[in-house]
Amino acid sequence: MHSRWILRSFVLAAALMLTLPVVASAQTSRVEGMALQGDYIKDYTGIYTYPSCLPIVGNLVYAELGNNLFDPATGHPITQDRSLGVVMDKLFDGKLGVWGIHLRQETPQLGQGDAFSHTGAGFGQDPNSNTNESFDLMWGKKAGGTSIGLRLNRSFSKFEGTIPGATTTLEFDFPGAAFNGTPNLARNILGFGAGVGFELNSNSSMELSVLYQTRTYENTTAPPTTGTQDDGGATYMFAARMFWGWQPNVMVVPVFKWYSFDLSEKTVGGVPTTFDNSLKGWQLGVAGNWTLGTNDLLVLGVTFAQNKIEEEEDLFGLSAAAGMSPQINATETLMPQVFGALETHVNHWLTLRVGANKGAFQKIKLEDQGAPNATQTFSFSSFNMNIGAGVKLGTIQLDAILSNDFPQNMGWIGSGIAKPYFPKVTATYAF
Repeated sequence: MHSRWILRSFVLAAALMLTLPVVASAQTSRVEGMALQGDYIKDYTGIYTYPSCLPIVGNLVYAELGNNLFDPATGHPITQDRSLGVVMDKLFDGKLGVWGIHLRQETPQLGQGDAFSHTGAGFGQDPNSNTNESFDLMWGKKAGGTSIGLRLNRSFSKFEGTIPGATTTLEFDFPGAAFNGTPNLARNILGFGAGVGFELNSNSSMELSVLYQTRTYENTTAPPTTGTQDDGGATYMFAARMFWGWQPNVMVVPVFKWYSFDLSEKTVGGVPTTFDNSLKGWQLGVAGNWTLGTNDLLVLGVTFAQNKIEEEEDLFGLSAAAGMSPQINATETLMPQVFGALETHVNHWLTLRVGANKGAFQKIKLEDQGAPNATQTFSFSSFNMNIGAGVKLGTIQLDAILSNDFPQNMGWIGSGIAKPYFPKVTATYAF
């Protein structure tokens, strides 16, 4: 009887794995499930970094069904980072170009489709935690071998209130500020983006983009006016990539990205004090996309990257952890990060994926600007691996990230431990 229960549980678990989604390359769930940056593969999620992709991804509706996270305040799981987006050229018979609109629960990272993807390698991720996105609009047009794209996005929250004898102004995202403990890392955003893509020849094309954002916050009380506010918040990213058909079954994708986040702030009232803070980074990499069999995909690549934090106050907790002064520079170097992924179509409705990345000659150097001779260097080799799957259900494509330990214990069925089978799920409808 016991053996029959085990067999039945195994069959049920296998059926779940075959009929529910995991990470795939056509959605954020697919890309993240392959442990890749979306820059290195062809995927509709490229529109967030390269707006010129918009006219060539086709008509679609996507639903980011969110990340399953644990809420320590309530002790219950919560679903965050959900969104719904539409890309279509059906308006006015396509005469006015292709339009995209994205309705999100949380503000995505710079150049990404959700709040949990990374702008760059290593700790090159957007430090902003504003969860209050108002809108994200895109427009694109293709003419011959050239395509262009534009983007406008806004995340904003503000409170102004008065009590007897005082006026309080708070201009930042409240949940983000509470989470980080500082409004400086929960700024309001007004962003603009532009991109151009063009065909170089019959087997290669290039895409270029610039994303620019103003990021502001204010936390003051008056009269007299005292508190803190931003001291400039220009944030921008330049990205470029090329698709080169080296062989009939091999596509080479070189990528370059450079990004800068200005986190400077100043005190208001009394003797003004300014704090120059920033996070900057760059990466240069290349990946090979091999088509295996009919339409399976093997990706192998390497990325060289560097990220640098310069701060005059302890925004990220680095100086406190290292026992240094708040005036600290932290430089992360990846020379290089190696990555690989496999996506295989088991049949016409089921796709399985696995991917990993590994840092080599990776180090973080801390330099105390308050005591110039004080430095600390940490050398290590980080590793990350994800597994995923996708399933086609009629007109809907479902993709999800699979819990890393699912193959070993079959989730709750095999272990009795209540946990999500699929931490992140995305659905796409193409038309």
